[in-house]
Amino acid sequence: MFFLQNVFAKPWGFLRFPVEVAQIINPIVVWLVIIFSSIILLIAFLSFRKKNSKRLLLVFIAFSFIFFQSFLNLIDFYFSPGVFMNPAVQGVFDLIIISALFIALFKK
Repeated sequence: MFFLQNVFAKPWGFLRFPVEVAQIINPIVVWLVIIFSSIILLIAFLSFRKKNSKRLLLVFIAFSFIFFQSFLNLIDFYFSPGVFMNPAVQGVFDLIIISALFIALFKK
């Protein structure tokens, strides 16, 4: 009963456990993201090279930024945890990625 009171004492109390689990598995997640982003970047590059379209160039640019962001997250994790890749910097990366994908989606 004390556990439930502690978990639901604050509006975000129920998120405490998932956040702790995410912090524990973060080293694994950082490496998985860099591996998957490099594979997707390679696929996007090969697709752009084959079709040579402006839409695929924008998709390639978006995946390049995803790879670059994940690479910086990997470096930040080991050398300066949370100092360089803070939420503001990640927000700028996310805005660039979403913008490139949005433009690629609606480009004729």
